[in-house]
Amino acid sequence: MTAPRLLFLYLWIAPHALQAVLAAMMIHRKLVRKFPVFFTYTVYEVVQFLVLFTIDHLDSASADQYTSVWLAGGAISIVLRFAVVHEIFSNVFQSYPALQEFGGVLFRWATVVLMLVAVMLVAYSSGSEVNRLTLSLTIIDRIVNIIQCGLLVLLILLARFLSFPWTSYTFGIALGLGFFASVELGISALRAQYGVLAEHNLLTNISMATYHCCVLFWIATLLRPERERPRLSSAPNHNLEHWNNALQRLLHQ
Repeated sequence: MTAPRLLFLYLWIAPHALQAVLAAMMIHRKLVRKFPVFFTYTVYEVVQFLVLFTIDHLDSASADQYTSVWLAGGAISIVLRFAVVHEIFSNVFQSYPALQEFGGVLFRWATVVLMLVAVMLVAYSSGSEVNRLTLSLTIIDRIVNIIQCGLLVLLILLARFLSFPWTSYTFGIALGLGFFASVELGISALRAQYGVLAEHNLLTNISMATYHCCVLFWIATLLRPERERPRLSSAPNHNLEHWNNALQRLLHQ
């Protein structure tokens, strides 16, 4: 077995083995109730890996069968990552009901828009059905990555106003997702710019190595004790409270 193949197998197996450890940690530390969607995403990634790894090593399985399972699994993974973003948003704004409700409205509309984009891409793109689905998933995946990056920027900008500690589990999960999404967007830009000239194996390894680092970061985050957020004072002292009150009036009109 060649060194590149060994490296690929390590970068494929190691992150998912660590995600199994991460899921066990969440159960042990009783974090499943606080982050049920992230826990579901973590377990799903492990199960998806086991299925794909088994198919990859079955002599009776064809490349088309592997691609079909990979596409279906990728679609579910995108949905779960989008749901994790919503879960993080809800946790961050749990002290601001109007902002939380407004965020829920935005995410519902974003879901509808993503579904419409996916349907239109499949309907109007040319090529085989597999190629059309691959194109649609690639574009939807980029949109979700942009949303994840936007969430990370939002948390950083609002950390001071929300008194949101950097040691928070919610912030750690968002930071890992945002970092991976940023790298993925950069890789997508390189592939779009250079096309066939881009080193496919190198970019794939960078993506897998980045995900490996993100899983390690999530484990390190959950191992540390979480500092409780300070209670909000009854008297609002910054603009976020005014936004919350304004949205409260708007949503109940």
